[in-house]
Amino acid sequence: MDQLSFSADQFHAIAAPNVYMIEAGAGLSVWVLGVLVTLKVLGNETGGSYSLFEVLVPPGSGPPPHIHTLEDESWYMLEGELIWLVGGKKFHAKPGSFIHLPRFVPHTFTNRFDKTSVMVVTSAPGGFEKWFLQVGTEVQDPTEDPPQVSMTEMRKAMEYLKEYGIIPHENLEEQQPATATI
Repeated sequence: MDQLSFSADQFHAIAAPNVYMIEAGAGLSVWVLGVLVTLKVLGNETGGSYSLFEVLVPPGSGPPPHIHTLEDESWYMLEGELIWLVGGKKFHAKPGSFIHLPRFVPHTFTNRFDKTSVMVVTSAPGGFEKWFLQVGTEVQDPTEDPPQVSMTEMRKAMEYLKEYGIIPHENLEEQQPATATI
């Protein structure tokens, strides 16, 4: 006869599920390096398995090249377009594009277009979303233009990278001559 066993944490998840819905536009929103991040579910709300957030990338914005060492990321494009550099390959992401980024893969993206891009992002396991909360500025009015990225904000962002297993990657260059559309 097959037996099934549960740990205390697994039993708690089965016995007392944390089920809820977040309305459109809801969640904790912060500006981070010129990008609007709205946290929809935190790692501590999923038993640490993942976090999920919405990211709005205004024209001209995007993070510096970097590597995550503690989590895998998945990005799903809802609106707009972005140019991604991932592991030395260049991609042109459009609505419906999906990007899976395993840990240790250098990456960055830039909005080189005239429309704000919108993505849904998962980070697994959860925890990286705390970096946004430490570095970001809480949004008072999401319809306002993004604040200018200051040297103080950039220094603060860089200061917390190591704590969250992020490695800056200065030499991320395209290694393939062709541009792929995803």
